[in-house]
Amino acid sequence: MPRAPAIEDLPPDLQIRTLKVAADSGLEWMTGYGVWSLQFQSGDLLALRCFPSAGLGGFVTLWHQTPDLTWHMYVASETPESACPRYFGAVVTSAEQADVDVGWEGDRTLHVRAHRRHMIDLDWTVHLGSSFRASLLNSMSAVLPRGAWRWPLVPRAMGAVATRVLDLGAMRLVGVMPNGQRFWLNPRKIFPVDSSSATLSGRDLGGLAFPQRVVWLGDYALPKRPMFAIGDSYAEPPTGAIPGILKTDPQDDERLLLSKYVCHRVVDRVLRASHAGTFGGREAPAVVLFADLSGFTSVAERFDPEHVMSILNRNLRAVVETIFRYDGAVLKFLGDGVLAAFGLQLPRDDDAARAAAAALEIRDTLAAVQEQVPAEERVRVSIGMHYGRVVSGNVGHENRLDFTIIGDAVNLASRLQGLAEPGQILVSEALKERLADEFLLSNRGEVRVKGRIELTKTYQLEGLRPDDDR
Repeated sequence: MPRAPAIEDLPPDLQIRTLKVAADSGLEWMTGYGVWSLQFQSGDLLALRCFPSAGLGGFVTLWHQTPDLTWHMYVASETPESACPRYFGAVVTSAEQADVDVGWEGDRTLHVRAHRRHMIDLDWTVHLGSSFRASLLNSMSAVLPRGAWRWPLVPRAMGAVATRVLDLGAMRLVGVMPNGQRFWLNPRKIFPVDSSSATLSGRDLGGLAFPQRVVWLGDYALPKRPMFAIGDSYAEPPTGAIPGILKTDPQDDERLLLSKYVCHRVVDRVLRASHAGTFGGREAPAVVLFADLSGFTSVAERFDPEHVMSILNRNLRAVVETIFRYDGAVLKFLGDGVLAAFGLQLPRDDDAARAAAAALEIRDTLAAVQEQVPAEERVRVSIGMHYGRVVSGNVGHENRLDFTIIGDAVNLASRLQGLAEPGQILVSEALKERLADEFLLSNRGEVRVKGRIELTKTYQLEGLRPDDDR
């Protein structure tokens, strides 16, 4: 079931009596709450629908419209076919299941976390406010007979009043949704949103944008002012096939396959390039990371191939999951090694710091993993890292593409990994300059690297610098 508080678990000021429709009425009904829509300075739009009580099964849906105006929905439910894609799937680019957690901090702060591996990672806070006009409309709604809301005439009239009083734009509470079902809404309590903040996959969306643009989804219009609502929703049952019930993106199977290897931003770039038939590269700075499992060859000699593969996967899984968590891209598996990069698709000021933190966590995580396995299965990791310009792009043939990076920066990172001892993280001087303020590094001297005339300065990444030293 969705991880969201039921109506009776909400702060006292937000609770309402649940109104259930008789099964023989033929209507699809749901009771819950949500944020109608919030538009951020980044151009992203977020909306939330939490319906813990519903005739077809409870659900939580996170709506995300990207700056290029494409819609994505993420559903948390044991019955995803009953959630928002049932009504809006015809206009949604992708609809997928995800982990969506909703909780309250105090009486007026809503906290939403959503995660779908390699697809979305959201941390969203919404602060509710109050206004005389909203309180007046809530009082009007409270005195109306509850049964009256089952019929479209009442929400149509109340919608017209609320739109004018609160200046919500072209919002309607009655109409036809994109999938063709007639709907009517009963927002029995509404509250203005004072402020909101959100981080989406490491990207700060900034403050709320004003004025909010009116967004139409069929006859369903999102208001131009940020609002939170609690109430009921009704829909006539569909008359035919329901379009867009999850996985509406024709590239979804490819995206899911690629997302096992690279983070979702790189996935989108690979798909765009491959479908456009472009195979060229792009030059840009990045942090290159090579990680290799030291001692794996001797481990492989002791066991049958099937068991060797399970040992390899167990250790590489820890490496890959850590790289993804720090927003890196896993570009290639080299036997018992991994090539990764940070900053390829969306370069950020903290690329070096994220890469260093990922390397330290890989080292420590693998060390912890080894403590849980027999001594004869244990391995260690050696890591080499460098910051420099690389060429990234699709390599190969249209029937067999490989997204990778090439260049001197890649070669140097590989050489540093080859020089690193088990459990050691060696970095170049170029990367060291970007880490010195936050991380402890020790000078490991100059070495001669194949392919380079001059000696190369190397440094060992030890850990984070104590706060009082920064």
